[in-house]
Amino acid sequence: MMRYIFLSILSCLLLVVTGCTGAKEIQNETYITAIGFDYSKGQYTVYLQALNFSNIAKQEGGSGLQQASPILIGQATGKSIQSAINKLEQHAALPLYYGHVNTFVLSKQVIEKQLASVVEFIGQNSYLRYNSWLYGTKGDIKKVLLAESFFNYPSIYTVLHSPSPLLKENYSMQIEKYHRLISRYNQSVGTLIIPSIDIKKKIFLQDEKPINIAALTGGFVVAQHQYKGWVKKHDLIGLKWFSEKAARIPISLYNERVSVEIIKPQSTIKVISAPKPAYDLIVKANAYINQNVENLSVSNIEKELEQKVKNEILITLEKSNQMNADLLNISEIPYRYHHKKWDIQVINNMNKNSIKHINVTIKVQQNINYKR
Repeated sequence: MMRYIFLSILSCLLLVVTGCTGAKEIQNETYITAIGFDYSKGQYTVYLQALNFSNIAKQEGGSGLQQASPILIGQATGKSIQSAINKLEQHAALPLYYGHVNTFVLSKQVIEKQLASVVEFIGQNSYLRYNSWLYGTKGDIKKVLLAESFFNYPSIYTVLHSPSPLLKENYSMQIEKYHRLISRYNQSVGTLIIPSIDIKKKIFLQDEKPINIAALTGGFVVAQHQYKGWVKKHDLIGLKWFSEKAARIPISLYNERVSVEIIKPQSTIKVISAPKPAYDLIVKANAYINQNVENLSVSNIEKELEQKVKNEILITLEKSNQMNADLLNISEIPYRYHHKKWDIQVINNMNKNSIKHINVTIKVQQNINYKR
């Protein structure tokens, strides 16, 4: 009797369980890959970028790319970020899904006036991930989201969505995930630098037609929740010598007659105890010579490299002084490891004169090897 009852209950359960009844097919949703935020005259404008995932799936592993991948852009304005998104959702042909968003793009106006609102919105939305990329732009967000890639590849193969492969081959400045940047936004010392991105035209041609490439142009600086201004890429040139992610840095010397690669520079910020913190900056690295047109001596190249690295650090320190902002985030060291010696105000009073020494040591490991 018990066996009969058990089999009856099991049969009923099998009838109820019908497999993936709640599953949604990929073609029945719009997969958002990037969100842009703008602010003007008391209203937010939200931009949504969506890609055709079935198109991407076909292209991966394919040798010939004949047709450009379509990019869908949505745009709506509202008095709040959510109200703008609500308007986009009401007019969408297919439901919008935000679980694949991996990039946020902020306008200068948002960074300057409404960054806290964007941070709050992202933090409250369960679909938006903290490991997304974060950029700012002084240009048109819509054009940035429509940036083209090489050979008609989808947008996910541009610096907007995949900066790591590009930086690995030619490191220029730091691009961080959203959560790392926001941790600095909430810190009592140091600066948050949001990399700025814009469209560069006529650098590359595809079948004699210029293509619009998204490229890094500088950074927006925020310190202790206060917007400090925009810095061009050249003034941030010293940042790369203090980044753990700088794997390969190409450098030209002697009016571009010598080309050198710096491999994985190692940096140390040494704190010197005094009435207020002072610092020694130490950079060590190995280098490889790719080109040496006039066959200059290795010792001369090493000296020139060391001076160039030091000069680049000084350029960023000088810009830090002008902006009253710690662009190199040097003050993080005493804040984290020596917080009992000085209070926050003293630590934040860091300027170029706080740097006592900049010691750079570059060793050339290998000269040119010609093919035979």
